[in-house]
Amino acid sequence: MGDSELVSDAQLGDDLSATLGARRELGEGYDTALVQSFLEKVDREIVARVDRELEAKAPNVVDRNRSRVSRGSIAIPSIALGIPITAIITSQQHGLWGFLGVAASWAAIAVVNVSHAWGRRRA
Repeated sequence: MGDSELVSDAQLGDDLSATLGARRELGEGYDTALVQSFLEKVDREIVARVDRELEAKAPNVVDRNRSRVSRGSIAIPSIALGIPITAIITSQQHGLWGFLGVAASWAAIAVVNVSHAWGRRRA
């Protein structure tokens, strides 16, 4: 990703404002999708900035470290998103429906992580 493709902090702020506006319009049912979309934008920006810094300091190290930096780049936001989702579901639903809701949300998070990993392998 070149310097011209980097997202400014102002653009990320605008994206966050747009995400919050969409959440107000769409309601709580879209929280997961909206948060995940925003976190993916932030994740891409972090990777781009790290790559730029690494390239500036050691041009030959970027390619070796790219896979290491990118591997965990979606895992941490996924866990950070999964914990409050679990709390929300279990506070609203109990018994079998609560369990199924938690299982479905974590399964969806797992699918996103696996597809992200496979996509990175092909790239």
